[in-house]
Amino acid sequence: MTPFETMCVLPPPGGTPRDAVHDCLEQLAARLQVSGRETQHVISLTFFVAPCEPTPFQEVRSTVLDSVRDRFHGAPPPVSVVGQPPEGKRHAALEAAVLLEAEPGAKVERRSHEGICYSVVVSEAGRQVHAAGLASSDGTTSAADRSREAFSAAQAILDAEGLDFGHIVRQWNYLEEMLDVRSTGCGDSQGYQAFNDVRSIAYGHSAFPTGYPAATGIGQRVGGVTIELVAVDPGPRVTVAPISNPKQVDAHRYSEEVLVGDTSEGLPSTTSPKFERGKRMAADGAEIVFVSGTASILGEETVGRGDVRAQTRTTIANIDEVLGGRTLTHLRAYVKRAEDIEAVREECRAGFGDIPALYVQADVCRDDLLVELEGESVTGRSRG
Repeated sequence: MTPFETMCVLPPPGGTPRDAVHDCLEQLAARLQVSGRETQHVISLTFFVAPCEPTPFQEVRSTVLDSVRDRFHGAPPPVSVVGQPPEGKRHAALEAAVLLEAEPGAKVERRSHEGICYSVVVSEAGRQVHAAGLASSDGTTSAADRSREAFSAAQAILDAEGLDFGHIVRQWNYLEEMLDVRSTGCGDSQGYQAFNDVRSIAYGHSAFPTGYPAATGIGQRVGGVTIELVAVDPGPRVTVAPISNPKQVDAHRYSEEVLVGDTSEGLPSTTSPKFERGKRMAADGAEIVFVSGTASILGEETVGRGDVRAQTRTTIANIDEVLGGRTLTHLRAYVKRAEDIEAVREECRAGFGDIPALYVQADVCRDDLLVELEGESVTGRSRG
């Protein structure tokens, strides 16, 4: 297993979106140099951008992709551009997955399939496939159609590497109009439920011997459906296992009582979100625990309605259950209302300490949820 870390990069507020994107990449280059690493050690990039209308979003997305191509020699790393305004009224923010070089002989190979760039981390412990920017096309309007396009792109990358959905250990799903409910000829369709039904069909062709992936399903202002993933073809020394939280019903076992809308896929009933509360990979003293998007849910019911601090504290307690005594080393917080970000930050610092963290504004998977948190715990690292 080859550990990697997530670098959070925040540009100064103000300026233009182009200024913010360029500053993010300048900061990343400087941090790589200080740590003795190079651009080749960058596995993937996720930009969070503020524009919430299609035209300005596409302009910023083009700026991001052009800037990344200019900065990286040869094939660029995979890039997602997510329509979630970052904290402090910034135009953009960046998270970069960067190789730690803890595994002797580990290297990052940049590959491309059908015009989609992705990274493969190769070592004696096996392969890790990192894909980002697996997105629906601009002209697709149905939530189900958007989801099918994104999953088709994910399937193409997995097929190219001889893998399937059962090899995914971590997945991020960014959904435009996530909570919207639209009337269709077959009933009322919610964006998130349509995505879950498409996901269930896509996953139905794979076995999941180590459980479903750790995952996040979260709203974005614009951009259709975008998927990021980490898939693993583990070596014999690598252990991969799901993690449950005894205080929460596993999401893939949710009852229909907490699902919203009707199925749009010709299924006999709506389907539950197919993810685990966490996922652990370990080998030779190194370990990564992926913590899925986690909210203020006990059993399968929302608690702390209307109180963002209470919801954040419950969410932190849920993450502590998943960590099982481990220390969170990176945090991403999705906050429904921008005015709540500082309160969420205060609670997270009290709960997790001063760790690398990024706060963005986004809809959460239920109308009554105000915050969702996720992160990783990486140990056995060779760098600080």
